[in-house]
Amino acid sequence: MIELELNINDAQALLRHCSDHQPDSDDFRENARLREALEDLASAINNAMSHTRSGETSTVVIEPLLLAAAVAVFGDEAIAVLWLSKPLNVLGNKRPLDVSVEDALELIAQLEHGMVT
Repeated sequence: MIELELNINDAQALLRHCSDHQPDSDDFRENARLREALEDLASAINNAMSHTRSGETSTVVIEPLLLAAAVAVFGDEAIAVLWLSKPLNVLGNKRPLDVSVEDALELIAQLEHGMVT
């Protein structure tokens, strides 16, 4: 899995490149592989952008205690909400918002003490 952090402008530029670029090597099979990879990348970018857009327009209810704990660690509400909304390996690729409040608070406590397990 490859994870990229792109702002919306960079994501749109990369999406345009994936859509517009046509592989042009002398190897037909290589062209097909590159074309498929670009299509997969474009699809992933579209999916990520649609989730971002829907996330921006929908209302997510966050337990106030959980939000306060995350803000205390990260020092900023927007960063805390972003962290709470991002799948984490330590949670089995679930978001802190998708696990129990107790489990999310335990993870935040581990972060505060620098001992994430």
